[in-house]
Amino acid sequence: MADKHREDSSSPAPTAPRPGPAAKAQPAVVFVALLALALMSPSQAAPSVEARGLMRDMAVLIINGRQRVLRVGESAQEGVELLASDPARARVLIDGVEYELGLSERVGANFVAPTQRQVRINRGAQGHFRVAGVILGQSVSFMVDTGATVLAMSSEQADRLGIDYRTDGTATQVITASGPAASYYVNLDAVQVGGISVDGVQTAVVEGAYPTEILLGMSFLRHVQMAENAGVLTLSQEF
Repeated sequence: MADKHREDSSSPAPTAPRPGPAAKAQPAVVFVALLALALMSPSQAAPSVEARGLMRDMAVLIINGRQRVLRVGESAQEGVELLASDPARARVLIDGVEYELGLSERVGANFVAPTQRQVRINRGAQGHFRVAGVILGQSVSFMVDTGATVLAMSSEQADRLGIDYRTDGTATQVITASGPAASYYVNLDAVQVGGISVDGVQTAVVEGAYPTEILLGMSFLRHVQMAENAGVLTLSQEF
């Protein structure tokens, strides 16, 4: 028995047990949990919404990278509702908060508010810059004319837009290609090009069918910054 006791006492001291499979798995479990939380967070954030196309009562929106076409009153599956839309602006509801968007403007996740609105216009046929816009809530087409001191349109166009230039305007005369013509100066509210809006724009309404296009003259353009590069005219307006 004594010999057996000496053999037991000479045995090496027990060592600490090595970590088993469960112990080794703990860091991986933590990593997977953190990864799951990271993957969950974008779905909890407000969606990113960009206005890609604007029409009356309808808008083309890019929501989290996917294109959605919504009519007023409709909601996308991402939870974005279109409240109102016209060719210049859209109003959307995101997580109970209303936002206004001009063309190419974006709100939502990781959004940094721009400091200015911009409209880019490609040079068209015969070197002219033409762009869609809005006068008094109605869609129009402009031709940019830096040589025109004021925005100008024909009386036919003014009548179509419901502008009472004879009552509200000041009678004068202008020189056209056909000679002197009766005209009226009137101030227009809410002249818009893309997300750019200018109030109180002095406008010449010329009796007859001239000019055939609405000229976007300096009474509007002096309120924006203009830059032309490689056939693209950029209009910018500070917020």
